[in-house]
Amino acid sequence: MDTIPVIVEVLTVILAFLNLFFVPGFVVSLVFFPRFTDLGLLQRLAYSMILSVGLVIAFLFVDVVLGVYTTPGNISLILGVLSAFLLVIWLCEIWYLNSSWPAKLNQRLSKRHQALQKYVSRMINSTRDRFTKTAMAGIVWHETTKSERNHINHSYLIDISEEIEIHQVDQYRWKSSERALLPPPYPRTRYFELLIREYRDEGVSLIDDLQVYPVQVTGKSEGANKGHAVKRSTLKINQRIYKKTDTTEVQWIYGHDFHLFAILYSQDTLGQIVDRVLLKLDEIVISIKNGSRVSSLVEDTEKLKGDFDVVLEKPIRTRTSDGAPKHPRSHIFDYLIETDRRKMQAEIVRDLKTDHITPDTFRDSDRVITSIKIPKKIEKDTLKASIKEIKDDNWLYE
Repeated sequence: MDTIPVIVEVLTVILAFLNLFFVPGFVVSLVFFPRFTDLGLLQRLAYSMILSVGLVIAFLFVDVVLGVYTTPGNISLILGVLSAFLLVIWLCEIWYLNSSWPAKLNQRLSKRHQALQKYVSRMINSTRDRFTKTAMAGIVWHETTKSERNHINHSYLIDISEEIEIHQVDQYRWKSSERALLPPPYPRTRYFELLIREYRDEGVSLIDDLQVYPVQVTGKSEGANKGHAVKRSTLKINQRIYKKTDTTEVQWIYGHDFHLFAILYSQDTLGQIVDRVLLKLDEIVISIKNGSRVSSLVEDTEKLKGDFDVVLEKPIRTRTSDGAPKHPRSHIFDYLIETDRRKMQAEIVRDLKTDHITPDTFRDSDRVITSIKIPKKIEKDTLKASIKEIKDDNWLYE
């Protein structure tokens, strides 16, 4: 019977301790960061303890400085009521965020308010992104806007320090196996826009989509480090070096490579994906500076298509003006197809060493040949059809 009062007393002390030094700060953190994914676990615990201690110190200040008499019981009661009130506010915030009201209100917001919202997001993200950079590429600014229920749109402006030529590809031609690489002149820029659509829900963060566009900007940077801006900037994206109509889609040759990041690294966090993009941009810029530009997926695929076309293409003999046979030339290799094949065969036979070949070398194959049974009778029509089929080489090029 004596243990029950002891247990009750211990639980009372524990609850009083939590009410004084944890619960109020935890509820305050929920009000300012309503989603559990907005803060990490350790950050939320640290905020909870610091804010709780701050509230207790505030009540002691009221007691000592203002002369208002307070007791531990009164402080605990006031903190409990305050925590309950803030908890109700948090529940209202969660209901609001999960409803369709944010999307409706975002549509009604004025451009000035949206600009202010983006500016605030730049300020908040600047501390987090200032260390995210490579030798050549760095983040100028980072804007975030919420869309739909659990989606957040991220927009990064990236500076790669030096202007480069933007080689472009026509996506529609590339998908239809046509020559899709656009000829010069090429536009030049040093700025790129990274767009990421992030999905957040119950501690899960996934990348839904990722796009990288070369862009032209206007304005001036404020504060630079190693050639690219890393602090607040007044730079504005003027236009993308990108074109899309009903019949064409012209984009940077590396655009498809970056788009695959969202698929290949779907389990990466937002920070890891951004690091991968910066490293890829850094690799491209350095390769261009060294004079050996890394090829893109579009270029590699088009080269493979061309190589297969050469291998599978059936030679078509035509006649020149003087009556001599003319062979088609490959658009990839600058030589005559049939002539070069024969030349290659001659070189192979010429370099073939036959000193070590003896009759015993073919003994195994001779045994296989002798074991083949040839029927005594065979229909003449069947034999003629087989010979005709062997001579007809059209099946090689289907």
